[in-house]
Amino acid sequence: MTIWEISEKADYIAERHQRLQDEWRHYCNSLVQGITLSKARLHHAMSCAPDRDLCFVLFEHFPVYVTLADGFNSHTIEYYVGSKNSDDKLLIAQAQLGLDGRVDGHVSNRSREAVLEHYLDKIAAVYHGLYAAIEQDLPIDLHQLVNRPLQTAQA
Repeated sequence: MTIWEISEKADYIAERHQRLQDEWRHYCNSLVQGITLSKARLHHAMSCAPDRDLCFVLFEHFPVYVTLADGFNSHTIEYYVGSKNSDDKLLIAQAQLGLDGRVDGHVSNRSREAVLEHYLDKIAAVYHGLYAAIEQDLPIDLHQLVNRPLQTAQA
């Protein structure tokens, strides 16, 4: 392989990587704007997160992380939930980010309303689990919240 062939491949790799990063930034901006400009009471607060992650805090207790999966050229968006009382964070959902600006093949990452709706669908299990626990006056364990339905208290 000649230096020019390698150079051509390197340019292609760099261009595709930059496009993916640009689409990720569009997604992040749309999601942040969707949450902060929504008139719905979602009980989300912005939180600082490492360089590649978004982090929101639900009900001042549950951090929700949104990140691209590890690995060069990863197109997988991962959604995690944690607890302020623990360093644990559990994967709750995944989505695919396309170079065409679409998430899961149909959601435009330029539409903050569509991105917000998609995100809320991905984390809906957390809201459902919290609602069920609160409705039944049960304490909430992160692993139960994410992995299995809550059990009712025995009398």
